[in-house]
Amino acid sequence: MSQIFPSAPVDHWSNLLWAVGSPGITGSLESSFLPTTLPWLPEKRRKRLLEYFAQSQVNKKLSPQLEAFLQHYSERKPTSRLGVYFERLWAFVFEHHPDYQLLHHNLPLRIAGKTLGELDFVVRHLPSDTCEHWEVAVKFYLQLPGHFWIGPGLRDRLDIKLRRMAEHQLPLIRRPEVVHLLQDLNLKIEQQWTLIPGRLFYALEGPAKARGKLSKRQMQFWWADPDSFNLYLSTFPQYQSLRWFYLPKPTWLAPLQPDLASESHSDELPKALDKAPVDRPLCIAAKDKSGEVCRGFIVPKHWYPEALASLPGH
Repeated sequence: MSQIFPSAPVDHWSNLLWAVGSPGITGSLESSFLPTTLPWLPEKRRKRLLEYFAQSQVNKKLSPQLEAFLQHYSERKPTSRLGVYFERLWAFVFEHHPDYQLLHHNLPLRIAGKTLGELDFVVRHLPSDTCEHWEVAVKFYLQLPGHFWIGPGLRDRLDIKLRRMAEHQLPLIRRPEVVHLLQDLNLKIEQQWTLIPGRLFYALEGPAKARGKLSKRQMQFWWADPDSFNLYLSTFPQYQSLRWFYLPKPTWLAPLQPDLASESHSDELPKALDKAPVDRPLCIAAKDKSGEVCRGFIVPKHWYPEALASLPGH
């Protein structure tokens, strides 16, 4: 697909700003649909992080350092996993924001040779002089019936992720053997935070249904099989003049920049899909002169039946 249709370039600094400034993925969902509650990072803390890194002088000073930091990590431990890239952005954030001291990143909890788990980050919040444990993740889920949300690769589900974080990852530090281990490391964790930004993509059910069922936000983030997407694209006049991009995983975070150039028109996307039949979920986005308009996943025709079969009761 990337050889047929233009790929969006990776902008690490924009991704960093998106990582620190984005609200949790569950913010747009009704609480009754969520399996548990978690200690979400307060908005005030997110705002302070974003305000610092959004300063032009900070960008000028640290942007080259971020490039070198990520390059160093990539050479030492190459990976294509988006979650690892996201954690590396946060490691840089904790090392450079004046409010934080990074104590541990991916701290393994091993007892008698057995690994019980690991802590994503242990940091000291300097303004409050508090030792904090942070669990961070970035997630992208597609809508299914029954208020279920599943990852494009069908290996991850929102309710399972939240429940595991609440019932396993966070309580780890309260297990007696882990308490002793942390004491040996001279760590007394006083606060825990969770942070899971990402996007929820709503099903396109065809143009007629979409008009009646999907809100403006739902039209902005969608998923569809190739036939449904082509029908949708040809039905809505406002999408005829957009420029479309294929999004490799590192570009799933920040929105497309307004100055991003492309000669691709909307009528070229169906042709590109015909030349490269969709055999796995593809993330694409469209922009106009002001910036990104929408993005979504085009999935193979067999994706939806397989997604349904993975749900409880199927």
